[in-house]
Amino acid sequence: MTDTSPVNCGNRLSIDQAEALLEKLETAVQAGGDVVLDGSEVQYSDTAGYQLLISLRKTLETTGNSIQWHAVSDNIREITGYLGLKQAINLPD
Repeated sequence: MTDTSPVNCGNRLSIDQAEALLEKLETAVQAGGDVVLDGSEVQYSDTAGYQLLISLRKTLETTGNSIQWHAVSDNIREITGYLGLKQAINLPD
């Protein structure tokens, strides 16, 4: 079984929260294994937030790991649908 590191995305997946989220993600990557994102509270998201998640996915792929989702808000589903990013951040259907 693959080890996982959980990360709560908070209520904003956006440029104003990018630094704090980056610190959480770096810690999770260093712990090894897949990174499990909880996006259930996200009410606002922008392209900077998604750019961070795409970078995370690429980093994880180099170690044979991936992004997994514990929960996804309606905002994340809606915005990634508009932007065509569902596959880029490994978002389940």
